[in-house]
Amino acid sequence: MPEGDPGQEQFARAVTRFRNKFIMAAMAPLFTMRSELIGDDEFKTRGGIDTTTRNHLLQHLIHADKHRRHITYNPDEADLNYIETAIDPKMPITELARPFGGDEVQGAAGGELNLMWALDGSDVNIPLASKLNFRSQQSKILLGALDAAIVDWTRIESRHSTRHITVFDSLRMHSHYQQFLSLLAGFSGDANRVDIASGVLPSEEPRGPLDSPNFRDEQAVSGNNNTYVGASQDGGSGGGSASAQAANSNTNSTQNWLN
Repeated sequence: MPEGDPGQEQFARAVTRFRNKFIMAAMAPLFTMRSELIGDDEFKTRGGIDTTTRNHLLQHLIHADKHRRHITYNPDEADLNYIETAIDPKMPITELARPFGGDEVQGAAGGELNLMWALDGSDVNIPLASKLNFRSQQSKILLGALDAAIVDWTRIESRHSTRHITVFDSLRMHSHYQQFLSLLAGFSGDANRVDIASGVLPSEEPRGPLDSPNFRDEQAVSGNNNTYVGASQDGGSGGGSASAQAANSNTNSTQNWLN
């Protein structure tokens, strides 16, 4: 499917056609961060996210927030609550307050544009949540927060403008970045990792999920004088396994012959 088609699953509420091309500029680093998140093997570990991975994602978050500030209509150069301040108060801010310019000049109206990224699952580089196999619960939370920010970028009122977004919309999106920062601070890093003793999930058992400890059906037990039929291997009840039924049939045949 081409770009502009309706989003699916977690992107179902995304608006895929609007006028503001600067919003797409703000969304670009989020898709880069998303590809880093889903491609990092650290998110396969259920114990948590190490400090190196956390710091790497923080750099992507700083980059995304820079884009947000730069597209904000801010002729008065108001403080936009830099995300860097929340991360490191000593980090220098050297970018221009209005790098794109044009805040003081009325611009011409532009036409509507299709979103440059396909959110319907047709782009293998932007997989839907149902296509991902995350073992880490923290990664699912972070992915959900990131995808929510992507969707809300397409839904702000400033999408009807040709360029720039209002300070109010900018701060609304800044709140998404603050939430992502809070998740990283509270649930990631070496100090927040836990030990996982059961390293193999039922879905990863080489002999199938039913071979997992405490996750198996009762087995059929047969002897010369009795036959016990437990629950079937497919999780059903009343019939027992095929081997148990066969053993029961053989016992009945022997009894009939003796009689």
